[in-house]
Amino acid sequence: MNFILNSSIYYLTTSILQLISVGDSKLGENETKKPLKKKIIEILGYLVSLAALYFVYKYVVNIDLEAAKQKLSYSWIPLLLVFIAIYVVLMGFLATGWRYMLELLHGSKLPKWRIIGIYTKTQIYKYIPSNLMHVIARIYFATKLGPSKANVVQSYFLEIVFMVLIGLIIVLTSVYTGSFSLSDELIGKIRDFSGGKVKGFSFGILIFGALAITFYLFKALKNYKSAFSSENLMRIVKLFVLLLCFFMGMGCVEYFVFSSLLGMDIGFFYVVSLFTITWLGMFIIPGAPGGIGIREFIVIALLSPIYGPDDPTIGILIFRVITVLGDAILLPIGSIFVPEEVSEAKEI
Repeated sequence: MNFILNSSIYYLTTSILQLISVGDSKLGENETKKPLKKKIIEILGYLVSLAALYFVYKYVVNIDLEAAKQKLSYSWIPLLLVFIAIYVVLMGFLATGWRYMLELLHGSKLPKWRIIGIYTKTQIYKYIPSNLMHVIARIYFATKLGPSKANVVQSYFLEIVFMVLIGLIIVLTSVYTGSFSLSDELIGKIRDFSGGKVKGFSFGILIFGALAITFYLFKALKNYKSAFSSENLMRIVKLFVLLLCFFMGMGCVEYFVFSSLLGMDIGFFYVVSLFTITWLGMFIIPGAPGGIGIREFIVIALLSPIYGPDDPTIGILIFRVITVLGDAILLPIGSIFVPEEVSEAKEI
């Protein structure tokens, strides 16, 4: 257990130092000029992350260390390296999906590897100071290729829309087929906490989510008249496939950690739905740095009533090590392809 925790701290610190050393001075200037709204979002994100981390901390300190030592093994290291490699490849899927969205809005093709380089390099930026920095960095680098700032921002809105839509399809399908459900104990706790107003609250969340998706989609496509040409429809189909593969692939990694490494009797589609929910949680709390604490909180809260606190806590910490190391590796990989000068691509 100590090995996992120490690795997490060490590699997160290393990633932070790398980011500082390679950060562009102009990005720093943009950061100091952030509007008040973004600063408030970041502060709220930090507060939510701290609260979630405190929740996780209480579970970590109560782990049965002797039992944990019997489960953890250095023989896992090769498997963890494979999982990190899978994460890197799947982030390339997301980068390619973003390229399709940006091309859809820009109106012409963009250099494939440079777009992938921008997306992958800036993944590490979400840890300092928050997920918003990742978006700001993408805007800064992508505008060097020709697309306007408005198009890059709109591509981010489209990314949220399609991720939420795919996420809803995965989770609702799992719920409908009975592959994903909440424990009676957890439902009871939620009902007690909310005073029996769970249905009303859930209905309100669904309405808010529908309005948010409509807003994002309108904002993304309001200036683009030919968004639904045959070529762009094909881009959208490819985007759906890439996002589906990403959620299924990462869900598979998380399932292997819980089921094969820790021996938890848990369903595959349950874990895929769980990963989908935790990933989309980063959009709900955009100010939280890298979703740290949020993802762990959701997993522990949903799994502990069923499997006890130890295995879910250990499993999600291992999964966090995989993603942080993956983001650290994406930094030098993406730096190879990040543009140093403006492309010849023209704005349509």
